[in-house]
Amino acid sequence: MSRAVAELRQIPFEHLIGAPMKAAIEAQALAAQSTIEFIQKVGFKTPSGGFEPDDFIFDDTAADADAGELRNVTFTYEKKDETDTIGSFTLTVPLLAITPIPYLRIDEMTIDFSAKLTDSIQRNTSTSFNLNTSVSGKYSAFWSPIKLEFRVSATYNTKTATQASQKREYRMDIHVRAVQDEMPPGLNKVLDILEDAIQDNKT
Repeated sequence: MSRAVAELRQIPFEHLIGAPMKAAIEAQALAAQSTIEFIQKVGFKTPSGGFEPDDFIFDDTAADADAGELRNVTFTYEKKDETDTIGSFTLTVPLLAITPIPYLRIDEMTIDFSAKLTDSIQRNTSTSFNLNTSVSGKYSAFWSPIKLEFRVSATYNTKTATQASQKREYRMDIHVRAVQDEMPPGLNKVLDILEDAIQDNKT
């Protein structure tokens, strides 16, 4: 097994993939909590004592949430009545019925992870060979034997150097796509009721 493969096995993919997914789930929960807070603050009147931080958390699972009194917006306008006479009218509309409610949903999440591991080993070998020879001779008279000396010197050297280098490149891209999701059936029913609560009165 190569060193690159062994190092890839040490990468905590369960955290690299699991952490963004957990963050996406938590972001979805925060989006739902933001929708609840929006409905509470925009659609209903603020109590005289103001909202408490725990009003939107619902820690007490045994108790029902009390949203309070519905907030309306009133318009005054003029139009002809049933007698074809210009009259003044007021139109009372629940604010939630005319306000877009944010309801975001994480539609897609893409995790791109790339790892580039490069191991290179370089070996440099140098050799040298030296050969030295020398011959010398002498004699004392022409009838005496000749003395010769022959010397040889040889040197052989080898040098090997090994150089290793490693490169590591990691890249992680996370793409998240959020869309405005369809309202839950229960919320749609509430909005239909609020639409029926619109009142057109002559003043």
